[in-house]
Amino acid sequence: MKQFAIRMFGESIKERMNELGMTKTALIEKAEISMDTLNRAIRGRSVQMSTVVGICYALCVDDNESHDFWETDYYNPKLDRK
Repeated sequence: MKQFAIRMFGESIKERMNELGMTKTALIEKAEISMDTLNRAIRGRSVQMSTVVGICYALCVDDNESHDFWETDYYNPKLDRK
């Protein structure tokens, strides 16, 4: 049985942060996530949907463009473990 994971696109996150002039510290505070979780998202490792929602909200991403920031993919133990 194949498992699925949710991944974010790190380049999209960093690009929007630059557009907004937002630091990682400001993003984790507004998204209410940890620095480890943000780094996981930026590296394209699996994250929870609540992380996607928090980051997209903090980056002022509207519903029409949210899929430019994340995808559902097959779980990859080498990438997603830990």
